[in-house]
Amino acid sequence: MGRALGTTGATVDGPLDPSLPIVVLLHGMGGDVRDMTAPLTSVFGSVAFNRAAPPPGWTSLSFAAYPPPLPIIGAFLDPPATSLTSWRDALLAAGFSTITYSQSGPLIANDVTQLVGIARAMSADPQIAPLRVAFVAHSRGGLVARSFLLAAAADATLTGFLGRTRMLVSLHSPHLGSGVASLAVTVDGLLATVQTSLTTLGAPPTFLTPLRSLVLNGARAELAIGAPTAAIAPGEPVPGIRYHTFGGVSTVFSRLWAKAFTPESYVPLPVPWPFFHWATSSLPIGAPLDAVSLLPLVGVLAPVPGVVALATALTTLVATTPELAPGSGDVLVSDARSRLPFATTHTTNALNHLEALYDLGLQAQVVTLLSSLRVAPPPPVTPTAIVRIAPYPARAGSTPHTVTAKDATTGASIAGTVTVRTASGAVGLTVPVGQQFTYSFAPRRTRVLADDGRWDWELSYPSATAALAAPYGTVAVDLGLP
Repeated sequence: MGRALGTTGATVDGPLDPSLPIVVLLHGMGGDVRDMTAPLTSVFGSVAFNRAAPPPGWTSLSFAAYPPPLPIIGAFLDPPATSLTSWRDALLAAGFSTITYSQSGPLIANDVTQLVGIARAMSADPQIAPLRVAFVAHSRGGLVARSFLLAAAADATLTGFLGRTRMLVSLHSPHLGSGVASLAVTVDGLLATVQTSLTTLGAPPTFLTPLRSLVLNGARAELAIGAPTAAIAPGEPVPGIRYHTFGGVSTVFSRLWAKAFTPESYVPLPVPWPFFHWATSSLPIGAPLDAVSLLPLVGVLAPVPGVVALATALTTLVATTPELAPGSGDVLVSDARSRLPFATTHTTNALNHLEALYDLGLQAQVVTLLSSLRVAPPPPVTPTAIVRIAPYPARAGSTPHTVTAKDATTGASIAGTVTVRTASGAVGLTVPVGQQFTYSFAPRRTRVLADDGRWDWELSYPSATAALAAPYGTVAVDLGLP
């Protein structure tokens, strides 16, 4: 799908509609082009869960001579998502064209250098060069885009590209830094405790592995609060660019369910001897990274290994890192720090950090913003022809004449056929446009009875038309006669 953009490694997709900007998609830290083109197959695909899936209902287990020793037999998460819509596909469906690629890294400066090369290739491509440009950037990609715009403003060779750039939309970007990056070691240790606790409960948290890889990424120092790359820089905002920011306030990746024993599991059956019928149903415990959602059941489930440790670790995480607090952050970036003070708009959604890669509601919001850049296409130009006869005006005596036809804009000759009709309307002759012919355009005298009852003479002149090649059609030839 798509075509290569020179030797840059970037791919161009879409119809290249001149009424819409082409959108450069930038992924975040630790990801690659699949984040924006096929999120289910990306390194973060394991973080996508189907939270709308119904949990298992009543299930019969076995019969026993004693009641269940614990209230639950295990825990599980929602099933993984099986279908996600990428940013590329969402934008293509809305009529936009996209540029996608994997950033080189590891530092923002390296990614800016790479993007400069892509911008120059876009300017050199005859199909892309006339188009306006917009950026949609996830997470760290928003900082890459901002740094690139500053570099372009200082580079005379990118003046044309910057002049065509209209908008930057950032999705959950740590514009003012991330507390997770600042406290990476501490946060990773607490996440490790959460991971161990969930494993003890019987719900292996595979989704925490990619999250921990982001926390301990080697380039995290650039995202720490107070880092030069995570602060407002001199020269921002770049004139002519509309900035729109989006942030998230959900820490929910999946619901955590317990296989809880039903009340009848504790009621003895007397026939033929006292025994118990064990059965389970699904009981919602909460969300793995949402301490508040777990607190109501902590007391009830305290005897279950891992529950108290899980609640304690999450409470500590929330207290030390607002990015991990429900209603405040998306696990990696707080909503407050995803805002730019000079942004035209900021929108907050109940999404976690990686849901921003595929949430349909967010995609619809961004499509609306980008659609505001639509311009009406220029009206179609209807070609017109200039048809002339020489000599002009046409002569009454038998004289050589030539009819020529040219495009009014380009001056190119137009093929066709000239038809001359006599004064009575009969076809006098037919010749190709541009071929000389001899004809007398003398008038015909006809005696007519006037309204006052007297006889008079009326003059009728021959006429000529040129049937030209499409799209010009048939054009009357001005003979210069009365």
